[in-house]
Amino acid sequence: MSAVRKILVPVDFSEDAAGNLNYAVSLAQETQAELIVLHVTQKKEASSFLDLLAVMEGVPMLNPPAAFPIDRLLREKALDLYHFIEKVVRNPGRMKITRKVALGNRAETILRVTKEESIDLVVIAVQQKFFSPYLMARGKLVKMISRFPCPVLLKPASNGPWPKLA
Repeated sequence: MSAVRKILVPVDFSEDAAGNLNYAVSLAQETQAELIVLHVTQKKEASSFLDLLAVMEGVPMLNPPAAFPIDRLLREKALDLYHFIEKVVRNPGRMKITRKVALGNRAETILRVTKEESIDLVVIAVQQKFFSPYLMARGKLVKMISRFPCPVLLKPASNGPWPKLA
């Protein structure tokens, strides 16, 4: 593999995502690469967010409004991403960390950002209980990985051992 200049790590603010982010940070520091941290949100979160705002402001939700504040949701998620990175990454040093928040289908958005940003490596955490079925049944993960224009590093979630491929 040629020199790694940009590493993409998708996060969902979970504990597994924190471990994955720390792993990607160590890779980026080792290779002196730029780290791009991506959070993908969906329209259903925008609807839930609007309902929450309405309840907080005391507005009854008899009929949901026609439009929801996607721009506000994206700003809130960007702030959440900023705080998540600040909490997880203790000492980034001189490493460049770029934060991105996008709306859409998670797999398609990660693929799109990988192409747009000319990513050299994608680091994805894999939940152990789902690893074997994905590989054996040619599931969603394998199909998604095959579409990437760069290598994808699959890291076991929660810094645990690799699952057995019984």
